[in-house]
Amino acid sequence: MKGMVGFGKRLAALAGEAMCLGATLYAETRPVAAGDPAPALSFTSLLQAPGGAKADWSALRGKVVVLEFWATWCAGCVIEIPHLNDLEKKLAESPEGAKIQFIAVDDEEPEIVQSFTAKHPIAGWLGIDTTKATIKAYGADVRPKTVVINGEGKIAGILNPEQLTAEPLEALAEGKTAELPKDQTEGIREEALKEAKSIEMKVGNTAGGDLPIFDISVRAGDASGRTMMVHKPGKDGNSYTMEVLNGTVSKLLWMGAGIDKTRLTVKNEPTTVYSLHVNAPGGEIEDLYPAIAQAVVTATGMKMHRVTTEEDAWILTATPQAARLLVAGAGEGPSFCFWNQGKMNLMNGTLDCMASQLEPLAGAAVVNESGLTGKFSATFDLPKGSMDEIDAVLAEKLGLKLVKGRRKIERIVVAPMASSAPASAAAPAAPAAGR
Repeated sequence: MKGMVGFGKRLAALAGEAMCLGATLYAETRPVAAGDPAPALSFTSLLQAPGGAKADWSALRGKVVVLEFWATWCAGCVIEIPHLNDLEKKLAESPEGAKIQFIAVDDEEPEIVQSFTAKHPIAGWLGIDTTKATIKAYGADVRPKTVVINGEGKIAGILNPEQLTAEPLEALAEGKTAELPKDQTEGIREEALKEAKSIEMKVGNTAGGDLPIFDISVRAGDASGRTMMVHKPGKDGNSYTMEVLNGTVSKLLWMGAGIDKTRLTVKNEPTTVYSLHVNAPGGEIEDLYPAIAQAVVTATGMKMHRVTTEEDAWILTATPQAARLLVAGAGEGPSFCFWNQGKMNLMNGTLDCMASQLEPLAGAAVVNESGLTGKFSATFDLPKGSMDEIDAVLAEKLGLKLVKGRRKIERIVVAPMASSAPASAAAPAAPAAGR
C-alpha cells in the first residue's frame, strides 16, 4: 500500500523499545489459543502448490502446518521473509521436512501477491483469503502472526515469526511434544487495537460521524499503558491510519514523524506521555513527516530547531564492485532498512536509510556519498565490531566502503517553548569518528 511506504524505516528504532502492530480489522470474537482445534482453512486460491493439492485439514492431516499471516503492505511481515525462507530451506533438507508445510496467508488480490513475490520470493504455498474467512477465524487482525498446527490438527503455538525455529517443528513432525515460544504480543494486540479503535471513534464523532479525510491529532496518553504503534490500511486500499500510543515527545517524533533518533535531542523532556493519531488519504508518508512533527511539538508545548555543525563522520562510498553486488529493489511495496541483532535488512531501501542504521554501530554520523540513489534489497549478517570489521562486511556484501571525514551534520533539537534556544544554538556534542 503506497501510504505505508517508508513505515519500515522506523522499525530499527522500534526494536526492543516499543510494540509495532499492523492491523487490518478489529476482532470481536475469542481469539484462538494453543490446544484448540485448528479452524477450517478457506482460501479463494492456492498459489505455489503442486497440482491437485488441497489446503484443508483432511488433506493436511499428519503434517505440521505453519500458517504465516502477512500482507505485502506490512513492513514487519516483509522483514521476516528471509528468516522464514531460510527456515523452510533448512527444514526441507532434514528427514522430517516432508512432514512440514508452510502456508503464507494474505487477503489481497492474487495479482498483487504474485507481483510482489515475483520480486521477493516466498517459499511454500500462498493461501489467498480475499473473503477474510481464515484471517477472521484465526484472529489475525494484527500481522505478522504465526500459527503452528500439529499433525493432529490442533494449534501447537501462536508466536511472532522471528521466534520460530527448526527444532520444535522437527519434534512435532516426529510426533513428539514441543514447547513453542509464547507470542511476545500476547494481550498487547487486543489492548492496542481497542485503544486505537477508541481514538478513531472520538475523532469520527463529528457531523456525519465519519473519519475526516485527513487529520493529525495529539491527545494525552496513559502513563501506565504500553508504548505501541498501530497502523492499518483504509477501506479503499490507499488511505491509512496510524496511531502511536502512550509515547513521550521523543518517541512520537521518531516513531510517528520519521525523525532519525540518532540525530534527535529533546531537552527537558516532560515525563508526560501522549498518543498521536494520523488519518491520511494516501500518498507517501514521508511527505507528511514535517506536518506530523509540527503537530507533536506544538501540542506538547515544545519548539524544534534544526542545527548544523561540522563533525567527524564516516563517509559511505561505492567501489567498482557495487554495480555487481548491489541488487535493485522491486520499487514497490514496503520500503525499509533495519539493523537488529547483528543483521542488516534492506528491502526497497535507499543507502541513505542504511547509512542512518549504521550510526549506532559507528558511534558517529554516517553520510551516504556513494552517488547511488536507487532503492536496493539485501539481507546479511553485520555484527557489532570494530569499524574495520564493519567496513570489510560492507565491501564484501555490497561493494561499499567507509572512510573518515569531516562533514556538516544537521541535528534536531527540541526544547520547551518557554526556554527553547535560538536556531543558532550549538548542537549537542557528537562522538568523534575514529578507526
